[in-house]
This record gives sequence, structure tokens and C-alpha cells, in this order.
Amino acid sequence: MTFYSADYALHGGSTRLYATDERGAEHHVYLARNIYSDGGSGPRQTAGLFYFDGELIPVRSRLESKLLRLFLEAQLAPRSVPILGSQKLTPPFGVVGDDLERLVRGTPENNFRFLAVSVITYIESDAYGSAGIP
Repeated sequence: MTFYSADYALHGGSTRLYATDERGAEHHVYLARNIYSDGGSGPRQTAGLFYFDGELIPVRSRLESKLLRLFLEAQLAPRSVPILGSQKLTPPFGVVGDDLERLVRGTPENNFRFLAVSVITYIESDAYGSAGIP
């Protein structure tokens, strides 16, 4: 698997990672970090849990372990992907929070690496799942 792009929502930090597998098929990892929908037409995601290709991954399941292993072995190959409806911050603006500061001031490559690693680190943490177990 190769991660090639990421989105970070300013409504609370929900993150979506974009990837391709060895056959070139597209995949998405979505870590919901707030109580709002991601704006899509699908069902509302549960805050604090992650989804792979739109499917909720059960907390601490065998599937979660397999996916985490795959994510940890994945390559990071950032590329610019225009996303409809995305916005670029332009001065003047204020920044609140260290994670947002890092994203605003960082290079696209460093931001991408930060987002990918932060999703994996959070899913591996003891805090993961405690906020949104259905």
C-alpha cells in the first residue's frame, strides 16, 4: 500500500488518508474526530473511530490489527491531488493549537507525513476507541 495524500478537517481534526494498493486500486482511511458528518452523503461516522473504504473497523479486532500492520509497512509518496471544496489558508490568519500550527507552517511533504503518522499513532494508543464505541 502507498499513501499519497491526506485531508485534515478544521472542524476538529478528522483526517482522511488516500492510498493505492499494489494493483492500483484506491483506498481511503478516515479517522473521525468530531460529532459532525464528513459532509458526504453517506451515514454519519462515529467520532473517535476509524473507517477503511467507508466501513467501520471494529476496535481492537483482528481486521484492525491487519490494517495497522499494512499501514505501518505502507510507503509514503506524496503527490498533489486537487480536492473539490478544499481551501488554502492565506494571510492574515491566527493559529490556535500546536497541530494546526504545524500544518499551516509545514511543507506539504512534512504535513502529509505528520497526518499519516498521527492517524496510525492514535489508532495504536490506549485512548483510541474510548470516545466512540457504538
